[in-house]
Amino acid sequence: MAEETADEPVAVCEPSKKINVISKEAVHQICSGQVVLDLAVAIKELVENSLDSGATYVDIKLVDYGQTCITVSDNGSGVLETDFEGLGLKHHTSKLRDFSDIFGISTFGFRGEALSSLCSLSDLSITTRHSTVPHAFKLHFNKNGNLTKKEVCAREVGTTVSVRNIFKSLPVRAKEFQRNIKKEFTKALQVLYGYCLVSTGIKITCSNNKDGKTSVVVSTTGSDDVLINASSVFGKKSLKGIERIDLVQPDEAVLQDFNLPEDISVNFSWEFYSSSCEHRMGCASPNRQFFYINGRPCVLTKINKLINHVYHKYNNKQYPFVYLNLKLPQETADVNVTPDKRTIFLTQEKVILAVVKMSLQQKWNKMQGNYTSLSLDEIQNSLKRSLPMSPVDRPPSKKQMVSVNKSEEKETSVAVSRGDDSNRCHVFPTEKLPDIDMEINFKSIKAAVELKRRRRREQRRNEDVEIKYRAEIDTKSADAERELQKGLTTESFAKMKIIGQFNLGFIISQLDADLFIIDQHATDEKYRFEKLSNETKLKTQKLIAPKSLNFTSLNETIVMENQNLFDANGFTLSITPDAQPGQRVHLTGMPVSGNWQFGEEDLEELIFLIREGGTEGIKDQTILRPSRVRSMLASRACRGAVMIGKALNTSEMRRLITQMGMIKHPWNCPHGRPTIRHLLSLKLLRKIHD
Repeated sequence: MAEETADEPVAVCEPSKKINVISKEAVHQICSGQVVLDLAVAIKELVENSLDSGATYVDIKLVDYGQTCITVSDNGSGVLETDFEGLGLKHHTSKLRDFSDIFGISTFGFRGEALSSLCSLSDLSITTRHSTVPHAFKLHFNKNGNLTKKEVCAREVGTTVSVRNIFKSLPVRAKEFQRNIKKEFTKALQVLYGYCLVSTGIKITCSNNKDGKTSVVVSTTGSDDVLINASSVFGKKSLKGIERIDLVQPDEAVLQDFNLPEDISVNFSWEFYSSSCEHRMGCASPNRQFFYINGRPCVLTKINKLINHVYHKYNNKQYPFVYLNLKLPQETADVNVTPDKRTIFLTQEKVILAVVKMSLQQKWNKMQGNYTSLSLDEIQNSLKRSLPMSPVDRPPSKKQMVSVNKSEEKETSVAVSRGDDSNRCHVFPTEKLPDIDMEINFKSIKAAVELKRRRRREQRRNEDVEIKYRAEIDTKSADAERELQKGLTTESFAKMKIIGQFNLGFIISQLDADLFIIDQHATDEKYRFEKLSNETKLKTQKLIAPKSLNFTSLNETIVMENQNLFDANGFTLSITPDAQPGQRVHLTGMPVSGNWQFGEEDLEELIFLIREGGTEGIKDQTILRPSRVRSMLASRACRGAVMIGKALNTSEMRRLITQMGMIKHPWNCPHGRPTIRHLLSLKLLRKIHD
């Protein structure tokens, strides 16, 4: 038997760390932040509690867009005193006794998380009176949801929930919430609209108090009709062109589209309204599309996408208003997927998609060939838009475009191709483009580019050479743009060395060991476009009489708070803050520029841009523009930019490269054409020669 030696290695095992249970307080705070994500969810949960209580009136009051206080009051059944202790506790609910009850649930809330989470994230108090009690109680809760104080007070039957200083226990989220408060407010109202439409027989109001001034942002009348609710929310004008969509069994062709058998059964019904596909009957943006499962507002992404896809086959300039309430058997829908219960799994999703497609096609196919009569104003606007354009604004004729085709065949682009025609700039070479020899050997460049592509395809890093840019030279490559954004700063362009001009259309520059190819026309166009966009203030043509716009309360609020943006785009508006909602804003002047004419659609699009993206861009001197204004400015920038085919001296090339460091987004021109791409690394070139 061998003897053990003293120097024989001995295995040493570190003791494993003990697995400890997370404290209830920590679990409560962690989970609460996952239940109430933002202002929209907070308001949604409180409104749902009111609706579940049988309320016929729900009033939401916000202070500073909800940042300071959110108060939701109702005339529902109130809360019994015996239930006070469990109101703020996690997973305490009157809706469920067993998990199987979920499949028969008919109320909005059933998880018992909302009030508990709000206790953890804010200062929460509840005032409630049950119909069996002669007085109300005001209840105070601590961050763990425990009832800490109860006092008698006066109130009608119902409940009021007050949430102060939301997200105070989550400093990072609180800061983000404050920074994007108006965007959060807009999102919350969009969610609230869903409940306003579907809650027939229930009056819902919402107001905001800012600097001591209260403005109503939405108010319904308690009608039993969905369309009347829509009129209350979006204005009477919004009902124009809205039609009921009848449920139609899918035919064989549609069933094949979704790989469905011919003997499928449709065991559901719906309440479905949509805009007509006729011209100007739709909406400028997709923000008036609402989906429900058995009256529960939710997100149905595939159905939403399908409806817009079908609509755009008949009307590709607008989006439809959509109200779709699917009435399904409870067991075919799982609403317990996410804490906010807006994501729902459906067992017969393909069948629903097929029925939606068939029903829309049958409805809109009948309308092909039907024309609506135009008003005198519409005829005049059409005539104005058809007038000859000035040379600055006039797009190139077909003859002009044909005349440059042969030259464009010789033109070398950043991808060695232009990509989709719809994203092309209008380029007018002044002469046939010759092939110009470069100072560096073209065969070596080609070999280096091929090596780069091969390395990318193999997804293998070069052990000897550190390569900074690996994306192929491809105009449609998002990877190329991401690499440029990471590798280049505004200072990088000033440091670039000019190698020369290539093919009278492109500048070759060098930064350290990397060569870049720059499109001289696209980069100058982008610089001019951003300059025009920041500095142009459109002229205004005054209207003979102010025109009522019948905007929603939210849109009126956006206009009142961003009037400088509308002025910059040539829209002058008369505002009467004390007037009734929907009558506070009147149009007094429209933008004009050359022979470009603009209308209410452009005004509504600008409101949509502000609502979706906020006004953060104003801080860095970028003015939001409707798409037609952007098109006009892009057209002017294109015609003023350095053209393909023009020989440039060193100082002119330096000016174009320096300009790129002054552009906020220098990677693409307004038409989507890339301005710069990485050509090759000289390290690879040296490796080939070695």
